[in-house]
Order: sequence, then structure tokens, then C-alpha cells
Amino acid sequence: MVRCVATEKHSKDSAAARLGVEFADEEDYVKGGGGELLYVQMQASKAMDSQSKISFKLLPIPDENSVLDLVIIGCGPAGLSLAAESAKKGLNVGLIGPDLPFTNNYGVWEDEFKDLGLESCIEHVWKDTIVYLDGNKPIMIGRAYGRVHRDLLHEELLRRCYDAGVTYLNSKVDKIMESPDGHRVVCSEGDREVHCRLAIVASGAASGRLLEYEVGGPRVCVQTAYGVEVEHGEHYGLKNGNGNDFHPTSVHNPHLY
Repeated sequence: MVRCVATEKHSKDSAAARLGVEFADEEDYVKGGGGELLYVQMQASKAMDSQSKISFKLLPIPDENSVLDLVIIGCGPAGLSLAAESAKKGLNVGLIGPDLPFTNNYGVWEDEFKDLGLESCIEHVWKDTIVYLDGNKPIMIGRAYGRVHRDLLHEELLRRCYDAGVTYLNSKVDKIMESPDGHRVVCSEGDREVHCRLAIVASGAASGRLLEYEVGGPRVCVQTAYGVEVEHGEHYGLKNGNGNDFHPTSVHNPHLY
């Protein structure tokens, strides 16, 4: 069993001071990404020179007189994938977000990435997955799990966006409004407004501040997944925390608490 212990708790005041962002209250802080914002900032500072700049590959979003079919806010794997697939369907798609590289380590089910035609972006595959829950007995999932090569994934998704004609604006989004004619207006830095028929937020931890929540509804919750990759020798003499053998061809997912 692996136990995760937090070494530092971030409050909205400490986060606001370090990030230069103001939060109205704790709820606003959670909507804005909470303590994850600090980790996002740390990740964004990583040097990833091997990944292309989005602004070098995609044409800019047209001026404010045009109306796009779809604007996607966020340039991570979800945003780039959705932009490319939507544009392939014939939609006029614009992508808005900071021009940052992929810095996270991504893990995926191998069969799902194959279905998306992204198997070439997987750098290592474990042929089976073992899960440990509350007991010591391992549960064999019987499904291959892969570690994604983030550079290859970034370049492949960017190529798909380029081929499909996705346009791009390198900017942070401040808010989304509705115009009198029913269109969405995406307001970004520098008072730039982009009009569209539909706006989709795919900004991960930063999405909360752009969404509308039910008045008096449940408090906002966030979910984050953490993983630990352990390198070990290719033999069966090693034991995990439950006293079970490690298997070099399997990825082990302990229950974290």
C-alpha cells in the first residue's frame, strides 16, 4: 500500500500572492483550479524546446467581423484533439489559449489510443494492469496500459489541426458572454473579442472561472489523478508494499489515500 502525504497546503491567499491572481472567496479559488494552479505554473516553466509553437504552425483567427462555428478554449491534448476532429467535420474552428508545450506525463489505455490512431505516440506499453484496493490481493485488469511520449503527441495533434484548417489565438480568456444576436463572444487579453456560435472550455484546472454554476447548488469539487512510476529490475525478486511480487510487464496502480 502506498500512502500519499501532502507536504504543503495552499490557501487562496497564498496562491493569489504567488500567482498574481485575485479570488473573491474559497469557492472562487476552487473554481479557478485551487492548489493545482501552482502545479500548473511549475509545469509550464519546464523547457520543452522539442515541441513546436502553435503560433508557428496555425494561421491566426480572423478579425472580429467574422463568426466562427466553434471556439475551443485550451490547448492541451483535449483542446487540440477536439479542434482537429471538429474542423475535419467541416466546421470553422478557432483555438484560443496560451502557447505552451505539453509538460505532463500522460498514461492511457493502449486500445483507446489505437482507436484514435495515436498508437505511434506511445513510448512504452505494459501488457497488463494490476490494481490494489483496500486489501492485499492484486486485481488483474487484463488491459494494456501505455506511457505517452508527450513530444510526439503534441506534434501529431498539432499536425492534425493544421491539416484541418484550425486557426489560433495565443491569449488567455477572461470571460465568455452572449451577444444580442445569440452568438457567443469570447473575450481575451488586449480586449480582443472572438465571436462564435459555440464555445467549449477545455482548460483543465483553469476551466472553473469560465463556467456558470447553479445558484445555491452543490459546492464545486475537483478531482486530480497522481501517478508514481517506479523503475525496477527485470526479475521477480522485488516485492511491493503488500508483499506481492512485482511483474516487469505489468503496471501497478496502488490505491492512494
